[in-house]
Parts: sequence; structure tokens; C-alpha cells
Amino acid sequence: MVGSPPTLFFMHTEADHKALLRSKGPFKIDCNTIIFSDTELALLKRYGHWFEALSNGQLTPITEQQTRFVQVAQGELPPFSLEEGAWFKYLGRKRIEKEKGAVLYQTPRLDEDPFYSREGAKHLRKQQFKTIRQTHRE
Repeated sequence: MVGSPPTLFFMHTEADHKALLRSKGPFKIDCNTIIFSDTELALLKRYGHWFEALSNGQLTPITEQQTRFVQVAQGELPPFSLEEGAWFKYLGRKRIEKEKGAVLYQTPRLDEDPFYSREGAKHLRKQQFKTIRQTHRE
């Protein structure tokens, strides 16, 4: 039939939500992931398709938490839960990379940065012990 919606469009029940999650594999995070914690990455990989479907209207929210999630995704409310925060951060990162066209963050090279050197750590430790000794003498 011409013009009919895809089979996974406008899903309203909990079974529809679970079916969507089962039908998709892990969510592919297509932006730089350096700003995400391990927990956020795990949430996005596991539930990213579901978050996306809620955000774009493919799934209808069936709980208050899901309704709030959609409002956060649309920028109407600030993120509160870990899931809302992860998706909010993901959408923001995607928007920034689309606008700027470049990766803004890079993992620091610890072996090249003198701040993180072994000698710097030794010096810092000496200073700490010196301060502790002086404090205890007083």
C-alpha cells in the first residue's frame, strides 16, 4: 500500500517498546565518545535505539518518565536522570560536530605531557611530605 507507515511507526504499548529494543542491535554511537563516562556509553549502546525512537516520535511515551525523557530531548526540561543526561549529551555532541565539523576533544598523550611525568609526580610527592612535616612540627 502506497503511503503506509513503516511497521515500527507509532508504537503505543510496552510490548511495542520491547519489540523495538529486540529488533535492533547495539546502538552505534556516531560521534566522539571521549566526553561520555563508561556508564553513559553502556546506556547509549544498549538503549540508544529506544531513546532515538522516543525522541523522534516513533514510540509513544507510556510512562511519566518517558514523557519527561521526550521533553528533555526536545530541550524543554533540563536532564535529571542518568539516561536523560546521556541522551542529552549525545544529542548535544552530535549537534556540535555537525556545526563545527571537527572533533573538539582529543585524548591527552600522557607520555608527551611533562605535567604527567614521573619526575613531576616525584616532585609533587616531596612537596606534599615537606608540607606535612612542617605542619606536624608546629
